[in-house]
Amino acid sequence: MLPKLALSLTGFLPLYLVMIFMYSYVYLCIEQSKNIKNYILCTITIVLIIQIICIIIVNKYIKSKESLRITENEIIFSNIKEDKKAHMDYMMTYLLPLLTFDIDKVDIFYIVYTNIFIIIFVLLNAKSENLNINILLWFKGYSVYTGINNEGEEKVLLIKKKRFYNIRAKHDKYRFVSFGGSNDIYLCKRYIE
Repeated sequence: MLPKLALSLTGFLPLYLVMIFMYSYVYLCIEQSKNIKNYILCTITIVLIIQIICIIIVNKYIKSKESLRITENEIIFSNIKEDKKAHMDYMMTYLLPLLTFDIDKVDIFYIVYTNIFIIIFVLLNAKSENLNINILLWFKGYSVYTGINNEGEEKVLLIKKKRFYNIRAKHDKYRFVSFGGSNDIYLCKRYIE
């Protein structure tokens, strides 16, 4: 459960960075009471600490999945193709929280309300297992693909671009392992003969 929650939280990392920028702007440039400035500073600090912890957890989780030596949970997929609409879905998740942010009305209630709203988004994201689009995965070179498993079901696949070229050009058979505790998302692991 911890990796799934960490994946969900880091999936919203760009949104939190924009929020930190907005809160910093309010803190530095807009006249606010000392109490509100303390809440802003506290919020920024908490968000940064949580994000750093989650980044560490996600990096360790991805590394462990890539180098997993157990073969009983591996699955082979066919008809693999890139899922181009997944990136648009990811960007759309940022619109609603950003539309609610109003720099002129920052107060204690607003800070708490906005963060509760985003935490609900994060929890719903983790519950729906929508973990495939994550900025950390993108930095590690992963892209989102879809493929058909042995039972004929379409699943989401996370594959590094370099590996996908090998899969298509050389018809290499890579194996995938379940990712984030989901039965619908699979990570391409290192090919082990």
